Amino acid sequence: MVSSILLLNKPTGIRSASCVHLLRTKFPKRVKVGHGGTLDSTASGLLVILLGNATRLSDYVMMLPKEYNVTLKLGVSTSTLDYSGEIVSQSSFSHITSEKIDAILPAFQGMRMQLPPTVSAIKIQGKRASDLKRDGCSPILAPRPVTVSFIRRISNISEEGELSLFIRCHKGTYIRSIVRDLGEKLGCGATVTELTRLSTGTMKLESALSYQEAEQYNGEEVLNKTLSLQDFAAHFTIYEANTIQEENIKNGLKIRIKEMLPISRGPVPTNVAICVQGKKLFSLGTLELIENNTFFRPRTNIF
Repeated sequence: MVSSILLLNKPTGIRSASCVHLLRTKFPKRVKVGHGGTLDSTASGLLVILLGNATRLSDYVMMLPKEYNVTLKLGVSTSTLDYSGEIVSQSSFSHITSEKIDAILPAFQGMRMQLPPTVSAIKIQGKRASDLKRDGCSPILAPRPVTVSFIRRISNISEEGELSLFIRCHKGTYIRSIVRDLGEKLGCGATVTELTRLSTGTMKLESALSYQEAEQYNGEEVLNKTLSLQDFAAHFTIYEANTIQEENIKNGLKIRIKEMLPISRGPVPTNVAICVQGKKLFSLGTLELIENNTFFRPRTNIF
């Protein structure tokens, strides 16, 4: 049974769903294909494709930090918060300096409340906000807590008012909203003109298969370019289960942590998730404190 992860370089203009559909054509119908976090069609870069039983890892992929390069244009606000939307306002940006931007950017680091774009994949009563918007509705979205661990300017302001930022952020963060909020703080508005996802966790864009290669390859050639579950496990602290413990985990039972063999420590904090491996088991779960004893509680098992 297929259980692997493909790193795909999604080009601008292609929907994430189209990438999933392309990969589905490479395998028998029984092989599931999904992704670990969508990319807007107007964005490019790393799309994590999950094959077979690895589709169960979607939530764990999405919890990993992501890195982006974004180019924005000052003095323009659009309906979609990027270049694909209608211009809703224009202002002069001649008074904006690189130093002023550098002074404002630290305010975006850390945990903060962020209002998502109305054109987004967020669901309201079962429908995507973007679909509601296209149907003529005005979806009401509430601000949500997001975390930006690093943000910095990586270019000067061009004569056209464009500049680029590098951003490292966590689940639920919209780069378009960061650009919108930056434009509001600067008093001139701003919109995204180019967005590229560089990494998800330790998975890097430079290791990704191009969309053109994915179109040309057959299923076997695609599988030769994938990461294994063991590669993905490196994000987490790993323990090894013996045969009896493995069987208990398969049955959903909790296992005392100190009775398992520690293998390695990964960057994801142990209070978020840990990994337990056996001869025929790959399990992700959480720690639970019960009467001064720490237990592993399995959440997702792949055999």
